[in-house]
Amino acid sequence: MDPFAVQHLSDPPPPATPPTLGKGVVLDVASPRLLDDLALAAELGCGQVRLDVPWRAAQPRAATFDGDVFEHLHIAASTARGLGVAPWFRLLQPTVPLWFDNEGGFGDARNAAAWWPRWVELVADRLGDLAGGWVPFEAPYAMSLRLQPDDADGNGARKHGELMHHLVVAWRDAWRILRGAVPVATSLDVAPEPPRGDDPRELAEARRRDQLRWGLWLGGLRDGVVRIPGRAEMELADLEGACDVVGLAMRTDIEAGLYRVADQGPDRPLSLTYRPVGDTDTQRAQHTQAMWHEVRRAAAEVGLRSVTITPFADSPAGRGIVTTNRDVNDTGHAFADG
Repeated sequence: MDPFAVQHLSDPPPPATPPTLGKGVVLDVASPRLLDDLALAAELGCGQVRLDVPWRAAQPRAATFDGDVFEHLHIAASTARGLGVAPWFRLLQPTVPLWFDNEGGFGDARNAAAWWPRWVELVADRLGDLAGGWVPFEAPYAMSLRLQPDDADGNGARKHGELMHHLVVAWRDAWRILRGAVPVATSLDVAPEPPRGDDPRELAEARRRDQLRWGLWLGGLRDGVVRIPGRAEMELADLEGACDVVGLAMRTDIEAGLYRVADQGPDRPLSLTYRPVGDTDTQRAQHTQAMWHEVRRAAAEVGLRSVTITPFADSPAGRGIVTTNRDVNDTGHAFADG
Protein backbone atom coordinates (compact mmCIF):
# COMPACT_ATOMS: atom_id res chain seq x y z
CA MET A 1 0.00 0.00 0.00
CA ASP A 2 1.21 3.50 -0.87
CA PRO A 3 1.98 5.15 2.48
CA PHE A 4 1.06 8.51 1.02
CA ALA A 5 -2.28 7.43 -0.42
CA VAL A 6 -5.31 9.29 0.87
CA GLN A 7 -7.43 7.18 3.19
CA HIS A 8 -11.02 8.20 3.77
CA LEU A 9 -12.29 8.23 7.34
CA SER A 10 -14.92 5.66 6.44
CA ASP A 11 -12.35 3.19 5.18
CA PRO A 12 -11.37 0.40 7.60
CA PRO A 13 -7.75 0.50 8.78
CA PRO A 14 -5.40 -1.80 6.90
CA PRO A 15 -4.87 -5.15 8.64
CA ALA A 16 -1.82 -5.34 10.86
CA THR A 17 0.99 -7.54 9.60
CA PRO A 18 1.32 -10.51 11.97
CA PRO A 19 4.74 -10.58 13.59
CA THR A 20 7.16 -13.31 12.64
CA LEU A 21 7.57 -15.57 15.66
CA GLY A 22 10.77 -17.49 16.24
CA LYS A 23 10.57 -21.17 17.14
CA GLY A 24 12.73 -23.20 19.45
CA VAL A 25 13.01 -26.54 21.23
CA VAL A 26 14.54 -27.77 24.46
CA LEU A 27 17.05 -30.56 23.80
CA ASP A 28 18.43 -33.20 26.13
CA VAL A 29 22.18 -32.63 26.30
CA ALA A 30 22.67 -36.14 27.73
CA SER A 31 21.11 -37.77 24.67
CA PRO A 32 23.55 -39.74 22.50
CA ARG A 33 21.62 -38.33 19.51
CA LEU A 34 22.12 -34.70 20.45
CA LEU A 35 23.91 -33.69 17.26
CA ASP A 36 21.27 -35.42 15.12
CA ASP A 37 18.57 -33.72 17.18
CA LEU A 38 20.13 -30.36 16.43
CA ALA A 39 19.94 -31.07 12.72
CA LEU A 40 16.33 -32.24 13.02
CA ALA A 41 15.40 -29.14 15.00
CA ALA A 42 16.84 -26.99 12.22
CA GLU A 43 14.84 -28.97 9.65
CA LEU A 44 11.68 -28.24 11.64
CA GLY A 45 12.32 -24.52 11.32
CA CYS A 46 13.70 -23.85 14.79
CA GLY A 47 15.96 -20.85 15.04
CA GLN A 48 17.03 -21.54 18.61
CA VAL A 49 17.60 -24.46 20.96
CA ARG A 50 17.86 -24.53 24.72
CA LEU A 51 20.66 -26.57 26.22
CA ASP A 52 21.21 -27.34 29.88
CA VAL A 53 24.59 -26.71 31.46
CA PRO A 54 24.35 -29.39 34.18
CA TRP A 55 25.80 -27.88 37.32
CA ARG A 56 25.97 -31.15 39.27
CA ALA A 57 27.88 -32.92 36.49
CA ALA A 58 30.10 -29.97 35.66
CA GLN A 59 31.09 -29.27 39.29
CA PRO A 60 31.07 -32.53 41.24
CA ARG A 61 33.24 -30.79 43.84
CA ALA A 62 33.46 -27.18 44.92
CA ALA A 63 35.96 -24.94 43.14
CA THR A 64 36.63 -27.51 40.39
CA PHE A 65 34.99 -28.34 37.09
CA ASP A 66 34.80 -31.19 34.61
CA GLY A 67 36.19 -29.98 31.32
CA ASP A 68 34.54 -32.81 29.40
CA VAL A 69 31.09 -31.43 30.23
CA PHE A 70 31.98 -28.07 28.76
CA GLU A 71 33.68 -29.65 25.74
CA HIS A 72 30.51 -31.62 25.02
CA LEU A 73 28.43 -28.45 25.17
CA HIS A 74 30.96 -26.52 23.12
CA ILE A 75 30.67 -29.09 20.33
CA ALA A 76 26.87 -29.01 20.50
CA ALA A 77 26.73 -25.22 20.46
CA SER A 78 29.22 -25.01 17.58
CA THR A 79 27.12 -27.52 15.64
CA ALA A 80 24.01 -25.47 16.31
CA ARG A 81 25.73 -22.33 15.09
CA GLY A 82 26.77 -24.14 11.92
CA LEU A 83 23.13 -25.02 11.30
CA GLY A 84 22.03 -21.42 11.73
CA VAL A 85 20.49 -22.17 15.14
CA ALA A 86 21.20 -20.04 18.21
CA PRO A 87 22.10 -22.01 21.36
CA TRP A 88 20.56 -20.71 24.57
CA PHE A 89 21.97 -22.05 27.83
CA ARG A 90 20.06 -22.82 31.04
CA LEU A 91 22.37 -22.73 34.05
CA LEU A 92 20.30 -24.32 36.83
CA GLN A 93 18.44 -27.63 36.97
CA PRO A 94 16.45 -29.36 39.71
CA THR A 95 19.53 -31.42 40.65
CA VAL A 96 22.13 -29.08 42.12
CA PRO A 97 25.59 -30.27 43.22
CA LEU A 98 25.46 -32.34 46.38
CA TRP A 99 28.18 -30.29 48.04
CA PHE A 100 26.18 -27.11 47.40
CA ASP A 101 23.00 -28.71 48.72
CA ASN A 102 24.79 -30.06 51.80
CA GLU A 103 25.80 -26.52 52.75
CA GLY A 104 22.21 -25.27 52.57
CA GLY A 105 21.78 -24.67 48.85
CA PHE A 106 19.69 -21.63 48.00
CA GLY A 107 18.09 -21.83 51.43
CA ASP A 108 21.26 -20.38 52.94
CA ALA A 109 21.94 -16.82 51.80
CA ARG A 110 25.71 -16.93 52.38
CA ASN A 111 26.10 -20.27 50.63
CA ALA A 112 24.09 -19.12 47.62
CA ALA A 113 25.95 -15.81 47.42
CA ALA A 114 29.32 -17.57 47.60
CA TRP A 115 28.81 -20.29 45.00
CA TRP A 116 26.04 -19.42 42.57
CA PRO A 117 27.76 -16.33 41.07
CA ARG A 118 30.99 -18.30 40.67
CA TRP A 119 29.10 -20.94 38.70
CA VAL A 120 27.51 -18.29 36.47
CA GLU A 121 30.92 -16.71 35.87
CA LEU A 122 32.42 -20.09 34.99
CA VAL A 123 29.70 -20.86 32.44
CA ALA A 124 29.95 -17.39 30.92
CA ASP A 125 33.72 -17.80 30.59
CA ARG A 126 33.55 -21.27 29.02
CA LEU A 127 30.52 -20.85 26.73
CA GLY A 128 29.92 -17.13 26.34
CA ASP A 129 31.55 -16.97 22.91
CA LEU A 130 28.91 -19.35 21.52
CA ALA A 131 25.83 -18.35 23.52
CA GLY A 132 22.85 -16.99 21.65
CA GLY A 133 21.14 -16.25 24.94
CA TRP A 134 20.92 -17.16 28.60
CA VAL A 135 18.16 -18.61 30.79
CA PRO A 136 19.78 -18.58 34.26
CA PHE A 137 16.98 -20.69 35.73
CA GLU A 138 13.48 -21.82 34.93
CA ALA A 139 10.18 -22.16 36.81
CA PRO A 140 11.28 -20.47 40.06
CA TYR A 141 7.99 -21.12 41.86
CA ALA A 142 8.07 -24.86 41.20
CA MET A 143 11.76 -24.92 42.09
CA SER A 144 11.05 -23.20 45.40
CA LEU A 145 8.42 -25.78 46.32
CA ARG A 146 10.86 -28.61 45.63
CA LEU A 147 13.46 -26.99 47.84
CA GLN A 148 11.16 -25.83 50.65
CA PRO A 149 7.52 -26.97 51.02
CA ASP A 150 5.20 -24.03 51.54
CA ASP A 151 3.00 -24.44 54.62
CA ALA A 152 0.97 -21.26 54.74
CA ASP A 153 -0.09 -21.86 58.35
CA GLY A 154 3.25 -22.84 59.86
CA ASN A 155 6.98 -22.24 59.91
CA GLY A 156 7.22 -23.50 56.33
CA ALA A 157 5.70 -20.26 55.03
CA ARG A 158 8.46 -18.22 56.68
CA LYS A 159 11.21 -20.46 55.33
CA HIS A 160 9.62 -20.54 51.91
CA GLY A 161 9.46 -16.75 51.87
CA GLU A 162 13.15 -16.56 52.75
CA LEU A 163 13.98 -19.00 49.97
CA MET A 164 11.98 -16.99 47.43
CA HIS A 165 13.94 -13.90 48.43
CA HIS A 166 17.22 -15.76 47.96
CA LEU A 167 16.10 -16.88 44.48
CA VAL A 168 15.30 -13.30 43.50
CA VAL A 169 18.78 -12.27 44.68
CA ALA A 170 20.29 -15.18 42.73
CA TRP A 171 18.49 -13.97 39.61
CA ARG A 172 19.82 -10.45 40.12
CA ASP A 173 23.33 -11.79 40.60
CA ALA A 174 23.14 -13.81 37.40
CA TRP A 175 21.87 -10.77 35.51
CA ARG A 176 24.79 -8.65 36.69
CA ILE A 177 27.22 -11.22 35.28
CA LEU A 178 25.49 -12.20 32.05
CA ARG A 179 23.95 -8.98 30.76
CA GLY A 180 25.49 -7.41 27.70
CA ALA A 181 26.35 -9.27 24.53
CA VAL A 182 23.34 -11.60 24.22
CA PRO A 183 19.84 -11.60 25.74
CA VAL A 184 19.06 -12.85 29.23
CA ALA A 185 15.54 -14.31 29.55
CA THR A 186 13.41 -15.40 32.45
CA SER A 187 11.26 -18.52 32.29
CA LEU A 188 8.56 -17.86 34.87
CA ASP A 189 6.09 -20.63 35.65
CA VAL A 190 3.02 -18.43 35.72
CA ALA A 191 -0.40 -20.07 35.97
CA PRO A 192 -3.84 -19.27 37.36
CA GLU A 193 -4.14 -19.76 41.12
CA PRO A 194 -7.88 -20.04 41.85
CA PRO A 195 -9.04 -20.37 45.46
CA ARG A 196 -9.42 -23.93 46.67
CA GLY A 197 -12.50 -23.02 48.69
CA ASP A 198 -14.85 -20.15 49.52
CA ASP A 199 -13.71 -19.23 53.01
CA PRO A 200 -11.55 -16.13 53.57
CA ARG A 201 -8.44 -18.16 54.40
CA GLU A 202 -8.57 -19.92 51.04
CA LEU A 203 -9.07 -16.62 49.25
CA ALA A 204 -6.08 -15.12 51.06
CA GLU A 205 -3.92 -18.14 50.30
CA ALA A 206 -4.83 -17.98 46.60
CA ARG A 207 -3.74 -14.33 46.54
CA ARG A 208 -0.50 -15.34 48.25
CA ARG A 209 0.28 -18.06 45.70
CA ASP A 210 -0.62 -15.68 42.88
CA GLN A 211 1.82 -13.09 44.20
CA LEU A 212 4.64 -15.64 44.43
CA ARG A 213 4.04 -16.85 40.88
CA TRP A 214 3.33 -13.54 39.18
CA GLY A 215 3.66 -10.35 41.18
CA LEU A 216 6.96 -11.09 42.91
CA TRP A 217 8.79 -11.42 39.60
CA LEU A 218 6.83 -9.10 37.32
CA GLY A 219 6.70 -6.32 39.89
CA GLY A 220 10.31 -6.77 40.96
CA LEU A 221 11.60 -6.66 37.41
CA ARG A 222 9.40 -3.62 36.76
CA ASP A 223 10.36 -1.43 39.73
CA GLY A 224 13.10 -3.23 41.67
CA VAL A 225 11.00 -3.90 44.79
CA VAL A 226 10.78 -7.40 46.28
CA ARG A 227 7.26 -8.12 47.55
CA ILE A 228 6.87 -11.45 49.34
CA PRO A 229 3.73 -12.06 51.40
CA GLY A 230 4.54 -12.05 55.11
CA ARG A 231 7.78 -10.11 54.62
CA ALA A 232 8.52 -6.41 54.48
CA GLU A 233 8.89 -4.94 51.02
CA MET A 234 12.44 -4.02 50.11
CA GLU A 235 14.28 -2.53 47.19
CA LEU A 236 16.99 -4.69 45.64
CA ALA A 237 19.75 -2.98 43.72
CA ASP A 238 19.86 -3.80 39.99
CA LEU A 239 16.64 -5.84 40.07
CA GLU A 240 14.67 -3.26 38.11
CA GLY A 241 14.85 -4.18 34.43
CA ALA A 242 17.01 -7.25 35.20
CA CYS A 243 16.20 -9.15 32.00
CA ASP A 244 16.18 -8.57 28.26
CA VAL A 245 13.24 -10.89 27.61
CA VAL A 246 10.36 -11.81 29.91
CA GLY A 247 10.04 -15.54 29.28
CA LEU A 248 7.05 -17.53 30.48
CA ALA A 249 6.68 -21.27 30.99
CA MET A 250 3.01 -22.10 30.42
CA ARG A 251 0.70 -24.97 29.48
CA THR A 252 -2.78 -23.44 29.45
CA ASP A 253 -4.52 -20.03 29.47
CA ILE A 254 -1.80 -18.73 27.15
CA GLU A 255 -3.49 -15.65 25.74
CA ALA A 256 -4.72 -14.36 29.10
CA GLY A 257 -1.29 -14.94 30.61
CA LEU A 258 0.47 -13.02 27.87
CA TYR A 259 -1.80 -10.02 28.29
CA ARG A 260 -1.37 -10.05 32.07
CA VAL A 261 2.42 -10.14 31.82
CA ALA A 262 2.45 -7.37 29.22
CA ASP A 263 0.28 -5.26 31.54
CA GLN A 264 2.04 -5.94 34.86
CA GLY A 265 5.64 -6.69 33.92
CA PRO A 266 8.58 -4.61 32.72
CA ASP A 267 8.65 -3.11 29.25
CA ARG A 268 10.40 -6.02 27.60
CA PRO A 269 9.63 -8.39 24.72
CA LEU A 270 8.02 -11.70 25.70
CA SER A 271 8.82 -15.30 24.91
CA LEU A 272 6.90 -18.49 25.65
CA THR A 273 8.09 -21.95 26.63
CA TYR A 274 5.21 -24.31 25.96
CA ARG A 275 4.62 -27.86 27.19
CA PRO A 276 1.51 -29.32 25.52
CA VAL A 277 -1.18 -30.97 27.62
CA GLY A 278 -3.03 -34.13 26.62
CA ASP A 279 -2.88 -37.89 27.08
CA THR A 280 -2.43 -38.71 23.39
CA ASP A 281 -0.44 -37.32 20.51
CA THR A 282 -3.70 -36.24 18.86
CA GLN A 283 -4.76 -34.30 21.94
CA ARG A 284 -1.37 -32.66 22.32
CA ALA A 285 -1.42 -31.70 18.64
CA GLN A 286 -4.83 -30.11 19.05
CA HIS A 287 -3.68 -28.16 22.07
CA THR A 288 -0.58 -27.04 20.17
CA GLN A 289 -2.71 -25.77 17.30
CA ALA A 290 -4.89 -23.93 19.81
CA MET A 291 -1.77 -22.44 21.41
CA TRP A 292 -0.70 -21.01 18.04
CA HIS A 293 -4.11 -19.43 17.56
CA GLU A 294 -3.87 -17.80 20.99
CA VAL A 295 -0.34 -16.47 20.61
CA ARG A 296 -0.92 -15.13 17.12
CA ARG A 297 -3.98 -13.20 18.28
CA ALA A 298 -1.95 -11.59 21.04
CA ALA A 299 1.60 -11.49 19.64
CA ALA A 300 1.65 -8.04 18.06
CA GLU A 301 -0.03 -6.32 20.99
CA VAL A 302 2.01 -7.93 23.77
CA GLY A 303 5.38 -8.03 22.01
CA LEU A 304 5.79 -11.80 21.82
CA ARG A 305 8.93 -12.77 19.92
CA SER A 306 9.29 -16.56 20.11
CA VAL A 307 7.78 -19.87 21.19
CA THR A 308 9.89 -22.78 22.45
CA ILE A 309 8.36 -26.22 22.91
CA THR A 310 9.43 -28.90 25.37
CA PRO A 311 10.28 -31.74 25.46
CA PHE A 312 11.76 -32.56 22.07
CA ALA A 313 11.77 -36.37 22.02
CA ASP A 314 9.61 -38.97 23.70
CA SER A 315 11.05 -40.29 26.94
CA PRO A 316 9.82 -41.75 30.23
CA ALA A 317 9.71 -38.18 31.54
CA GLY A 318 7.24 -36.97 28.91
CA ARG A 319 6.06 -37.06 25.33
CA GLY A 320 7.76 -34.81 22.82
CA ILE A 321 7.31 -33.67 19.24
CA VAL A 322 9.33 -36.60 17.83
CA THR A 323 9.31 -40.27 18.72
CA THR A 324 12.25 -42.19 20.15
CA ASN A 325 13.05 -43.13 16.53
CA ARG A 326 13.01 -39.41 15.65
CA ASP A 327 9.86 -39.58 13.54
CA VAL A 328 7.98 -36.29 13.70
CA ASN A 329 4.60 -36.93 15.30
CA ASP A 330 1.34 -34.96 14.96
CA THR A 331 2.35 -32.62 17.78
CA GLY A 332 5.62 -31.91 15.99
CA HIS A 333 3.85 -31.14 12.75
CA ALA A 334 1.38 -28.89 14.57
CA PHE A 335 4.27 -26.99 16.12
CA ALA A 336 6.28 -26.72 12.91
CA ASP A 337 3.26 -25.60 10.90
CA GLY A 338 2.08 -23.03 13.44
